Amino acid sequence: MAILDRQAPVLIGVGEASGQSLGLEWPSPVDLASAAVKAALTDSGAAGKLAASIDCLLATRLFQDSGVMHQYGSPDNLPDAIAQASGLDPAQLVYGDVGGQSPQKHINELAIQLYEGKIKSAIVCGSEAIGTVKRARKSGHEMDWNQPSDRDFIDKRTDFSILTKYEIRHGIISMPIAYGLLENARRNRLNMDRASYAKDMAALWSAFSTVSTSREHAQFAKNWSAEELLQDGGGNYQLNDPYRRWMVAQDAVALGGAVILTTAGHAADLGIAEDRLVFLHSGADSSAPLISEQIDLSRSPAIDWAVGKALDLADLNAGDIGPIDIYSCFPVAVSLAIEALKQPDRSLSSYTLTGGLSFFGGPGNSYSTHAIVAMIQTLRKDGSKPGMISANGGAISKESVGIYAAQPVKAGWTPDLIATPNYMGPDKGTKPAHFMSGDSIIKSYVLPYVKGVAGAATLWLQDENGIPCIGLLENTPENTDLIGKTVTIKSDGKRNHAVLV
Repeated sequence: MAILDRQAPVLIGVGEASGQSLGLEWPSPVDLASAAVKAALTDSGAAGKLAASIDCLLATRLFQDSGVMHQYGSPDNLPDAIAQASGLDPAQLVYGDVGGQSPQKHINELAIQLYEGKIKSAIVCGSEAIGTVKRARKSGHEMDWNQPSDRDFIDKRTDFSILTKYEIRHGIISMPIAYGLLENARRNRLNMDRASYAKDMAALWSAFSTVSTSREHAQFAKNWSAEELLQDGGGNYQLNDPYRRWMVAQDAVALGGAVILTTAGHAADLGIAEDRLVFLHSGADSSAPLISEQIDLSRSPAIDWAVGKALDLADLNAGDIGPIDIYSCFPVAVSLAIEALKQPDRSLSSYTLTGGLSFFGGPGNSYSTHAIVAMIQTLRKDGSKPGMISANGGAISKESVGIYAAQPVKAGWTPDLIATPNYMGPDKGTKPAHFMSGDSIIKSYVLPYVKGVAGAATLWLQDENGIPCIGLLENTPENTDLIGKTVTIKSDGKRNHAVLV
């Protein structure tokens, strides 16, 4: 194989594992990640030589170590635990950042290190065994996933808040609540009624569900019709207004994924076949303000910037892209990325390669590892067009994009093809904790349900000067579209309490 651009970063091996594939009753995160690593080494076609050259292993951060705790613990050094279980001894061990954007974000970073010769071969791997945890809790099964380690590792965790105390005090206590607020803000911008918008969400998720049935490791594969996704059957209860259960990410998974990167030159030296190589053409990362620091919740400046920047760096238009996987924790995350791409003629099912986090499964911070696995497999089969990964974290507040292709960059790869991250500050005209008194019109809302009983609605409002604020509405009338309704707000200094006028 004649390699003209020996330092170009390439992906050469991918692998996945699941509880069902391993046949383990209580699979741990280390079991799943190490099995995926071994599968990726085998997939390269040069497992022995490649394993000896792995000098960096980056593990996606577990939910257990991201603030979503359980009683079974986790290794002191997850990258080391995975490396040991995989039979590897990399010089550099890295523990990734929090957020669903992190797998693509770290691949963008590692690509530069590979090009600059700082590392020779790297593995990015991740796993979650939240399904194991939930079954163990329910049955009373005891497990101990703690594991000591005396090795150093690089901790990539950043101090990036997802929710503020102000937001939490106003009922935004989970991602379904946060995204529900964003979803209804988009509905308001489009001037759609609840029934019509729900049909659009169901049509999108129905299309995604069909793709899940093609993936070996999908945790909840089922071909749902749009009509079924609007009804109660199959445990599809009303989670909140606007979401039902199967319209949100499902985390009760046992999944592991891994991808291996190196340079084109080293791949040639290892004797890896040319048809195994997929090239990273560009990457972009961005972060947007928190919910209470944005003027317009109906759009995603992080998605808009990262998608546009990655395409520009790759010298592509959205219409040039073939396979796409958009991070699909909730419909609004997909809808806003579709808007950014401006390709209305694409089929809805063409925006996922896995079936998404509702039907393939949502393994914590690591979903996009599986999307990248699917991307590499897809481009190996048909590399006629480049592909795009859109990875999302927070409340659409962190976004990472990668453009991949079966062919190398024509002009040669340089680190300039990975954008300097764009960290956006709070929007002008916002206050981080805004308390007000007086009348206001509801711009968006989310109404939670617990066992069929409605709770207090979280409201997105603006004061008379256009400054956004969040309020709480007790005794919310059910089956009522709150958008456009007027409320009177009284603040006690901790919460803005709303009453319908």
